[in-house]
Amino acid sequence: MVKTVSYHVIGDPQLHCESCEQRVVRVLKTLTGIQQVSADAASQRIEVLFDPAKLEESAIVDRLGLLGYTTEMIGPAARPKE
Repeated sequence: MVKTVSYHVIGDPQLHCESCEQRVVRVLKTLTGIQQVSADAASQRIEVLFDPAKLEESAIVDRLGLLGYTTEMIGPAARPKE
């Protein structure tokens, strides 16, 4: 079973460009259990599709924190189309 969560980047730094988006996607995809990631600088939104049996949500937040981003969960997101 997979789960999708959506985060909003708050505070500084924020996602500024496509390079920031790609960095978030690249780093989160290294976590075991992550299936899909999308990051959008325009909306400051990060959506993650993952397997909760392999990864806890707190690990995602922790990894975003290591990248310097403070986030708040804005609820389950619609599952991205594959």
